[in-house]
Amino acid sequence: MTLIDIFNDRYEPIGTEDKKTAHAKGLWHRTFSALAVNPTTQRVLLQKKAPGRYSFNRPDYADITVGGHYHAGETIPDGVREIHEELGLPVAYRDLHPIGLRQTAVTLAPDYVEREFQHWHLLPLDVGLDEIPLADAEVSGLVDIALHDAIALADGDIDAVPARYATRTDTGLDYSDGTLATADLVPNYLTLDQLYLRLFIAARRFCTGQRRNLFW
Repeated sequence: MTLIDIFNDRYEPIGTEDKKTAHAKGLWHRTFSALAVNPTTQRVLLQKKAPGRYSFNRPDYADITVGGHYHAGETIPDGVREIHEELGLPVAYRDLHPIGLRQTAVTLAPDYVEREFQHWHLLPLDVGLDEIPLADAEVSGLVDIALHDAIALADGDIDAVPARYATRTDTGLDYSDGTLATADLVPNYLTLDQLYLRLFIAARRFCTGQRRNLFW
């Protein structure tokens, strides 16, 4: 059982609850999220989830690089723990660039409702795909794409882009070239508030030297 802090819709704390119960009841809670961008090569990383991670059937989408729930009592900087757990990299919170708070509510299944205050960050990561240990077994792989391709894909200008994959196997990580298509992306991140597009544009602004008002 994992306890998380629970809030009302005004982001005021009202107690704690088990994470599974919080989703079943649609209770408001906090999450940490980060998009990794390489400022030198201007490429971004997306994450592939391991099968069976959710209580419902979820296609193998290319999700945001790092994401997870804050444990009860954790501070916002404590969320960097998710980067250590999922990517296996020794990153400090001061290395991240907070870019905004997203309040979102979506029903993914009858017993899985996301009502979240999502703390979003850019993660500058000037390393190659083969330098990321990918420590968490819940992560099945990473997808490496050019930032300009990511923006075009999210904006609907093209429906597939070249991609480099790191995929977990029984013997380690396997690297291959392929493509990433629109259908491989989380659908509600493409619609609603166009989360993919907003994040990719924020990453491009960051790469050009902007450090403020990246998300909005």
